[in-house]
Amino acid sequence: MSGKTMRGIYYSSERKQVEIKDYPLPAINDVQALVKLECSLISAGTEIFMIENAAQKGLNLTNLGYQGAGVIVDKGINVPYEIGTRVAVYGGPYVAHHQYLAVPKHLLVPIKEDTDSEEAAFVGLGAISIHGLRAAKMEFGESVWVIGLGVIGQLTSQIALNAGYQVIATDLDEKKVSLVKKAGADLAGRADEITPKVIKEFLGQGVDAVVMTAGSKSENLVNDSLTALRPGGRYVMVGVSPLNLNRDIMFDLESEVMVTRAGGPGRYNRDYELNAHDFPLQYVRWTEGRNMQEFIRMLEKGRISTKELITHRYKFEDAKEAYQMIQSGNQDHIGVILKY
Repeated sequence: MSGKTMRGIYYSSERKQVEIKDYPLPAINDVQALVKLECSLISAGTEIFMIENAAQKGLNLTNLGYQGAGVIVDKGINVPYEIGTRVAVYGGPYVAHHQYLAVPKHLLVPIKEDTDSEEAAFVGLGAISIHGLRAAKMEFGESVWVIGLGVIGQLTSQIALNAGYQVIATDLDEKKVSLVKKAGADLAGRADEITPKVIKEFLGQGVDAVVMTAGSKSENLVNDSLTALRPGGRYVMVGVSPLNLNRDIMFDLESEVMVTRAGGPGRYNRDYELNAHDFPLQYVRWTEGRNMQEFIRMLEKGRISTKELITHRYKFEDAKEAYQMIQSGNQDHIGVILKY
């Protein structure tokens, strides 16, 4: 297949727009599989941030996107899956909105024949959600406040509910709140309604953990929501917000604050991702790849669902329109799927 070309999404800083261009078909090594994508999920918050940042700096982007689902059409000798296996894939720069991808084996998860590829395409944000909850170090029966109900907030809430946690969830958007209510959240509402005071009255104490999945420019969001924690509680930053911690609040609570790194141990580690050197199970129970596997397991067991999170579908050839829709802000959106 060498010498052949494929098509992929590209951001041009000169024309200040997303385009589709030709790329060489990627070569694979012994630990990679060549995956033909069936669909991919646009991570709206991250990708629009990347585009805006590139536009300001006059840069081009060649690898927008980082999650999808497809089928193995060729493989290296050390890839443990057969040609024809359907897989979910995650992790830039190996995964992007391209027709074909050379994906290292730890960033591949096999999916069943009857698994919806659109649902499986959420695997990256699923792994990020799982890792965020793990960072909260929660125990059965504890409570968590999920702030921000985009895709990661919705998945975090669903996963937490299935783990037996009490889930409080808030967002500014009533439609997103209604989705998490349908999933079974113990307490959900608009952010201006569900305050730290309301949460403490509902629980009879402070919340055990806060998982902040929102993207915000507010200087006050983190410190205000910190006051909902019980003493010794945990605050996990999955989203992006200013982190100017108030020392007096932290002193009173003696709590932990952590900023998570995407899908878990191994993410951005070249030796783990590109060279496929795994972290021993004895010492690192939940790597990036094992978090991906857990998301797919829960999805295929029906423990979580992403169907209702899909608000838009576009043909791959219409990707420019998809990004224009997201950037315009004229339509409510959560999950935006590209079909190949």
